[in-house]
Amino acid sequence: MQEFWTDLLNGELYAVLSACIAYVLLMGMVSITTCFRIRRWPQTIGKLTEDGVSSIGSYDERMHTARVRYEYSVDDTPYTGERLSPFILRATGTTMAKWQKKGIQRHEGDHVTVFYNPALPRKSYLIVPTLTGIGGIFLLVAIVVIVFWFAM
Repeated sequence: MQEFWTDLLNGELYAVLSACIAYVLLMGMVSITTCFRIRRWPQTIGKLTEDGVSSIGSYDERMHTARVRYEYSVDDTPYTGERLSPFILRATGTTMAKWQKKGIQRHEGDHVTVFYNPALPRKSYLIVPTLTGIGGIFLLVAIVVIVFWFAM
């Protein structure tokens, strides 16, 4: 093991790529586990108070992302949320931001389903990760690991 750390500090290709593989696998497992945990969060009905698209950056390099704000309550305690989804999308056009907001479960008027963390109710999302999204994370992790593996 000492030899591996020495090789890593010396920048040996196999050691650097092995460390990258370990990091990608760890982050992938954490991400997938977190997504499955979020899928089990309880839900409540909230009120959507803002629904738009934010622009970030200069005119030539402008990125757009969905922007929401909502109010909800858990055990008679009021909360305000701004998180749409654990997956953050930024794109050069507004189409992707508008497409992502189609996942919001809307009810009469401006009421929406809010998924909240039971241990920390102030943390919430309007959209929970789908199995397709979780599969995408798994596929991305697998591709990166395979590319690093064959680069060794």
